[in-house]
Amino acid sequence: MSKFGSLALVSADNPGAFFGTDDAQAEDELDAGDLARVEQALVGQGYVVVPEELLNLRYDGESRLRPWDQGQWPPSWWDRFFGFFQPAR
Repeated sequence: MSKFGSLALVSADNPGAFFGTDDAQAEDELDAGDLARVEQALVGQGYVVVPEELLNLRYDGESRLRPWDQGQWPPSWWDRFFGFFQPAR
């Protein structure tokens, strides 16, 4: 669950263990029926399910990264909505 709004991520293992649910299904680590039931339950509770593949993309909006993070890697959408930094205000 996101710390901003009603976003949710479904992953087969820890986030990042697979590139996304398609990858996990291809490796027989995630059952399509189980995924559908979980996504349906989340949508029924008002959540928007965000694909892990999209969360891995670079976030180029304004941000206030922790000082020790600056320059080590560009932030991703995962960082923006589920991770460690807040957008600049």
